[in-house]
Amino acid sequence: MKDSGFGSFLAGVVIGGLIGAALGLLLAPRTGDELREQVGEFVDGKKAEWDEAVNEGRVAAEQARAGMVSDYETVEGQAL
Repeated sequence: MKDSGFGSFLAGVVIGGLIGAALGLLLAPRTGDELREQVGEFVDGKKAEWDEAVNEGRVAAEQARAGMVSDYETVEGQAL
């Protein structure tokens, strides 16, 4: 008896259909309001992350400046 592979083909079709249905549900388009809300939340989150990074950079720059001023004053005092 020759195996035509029909069972494998049918299994592939069923599995492919299930995967397609799952992706369709996950990637289904949203209404305009839902999309705007999602984009707004994403942008707000990234803005908060950016603001935090900028503030950390400012603090680090101020600490570095204070350290350099202190080192300069120390060297200047030793030179005199």
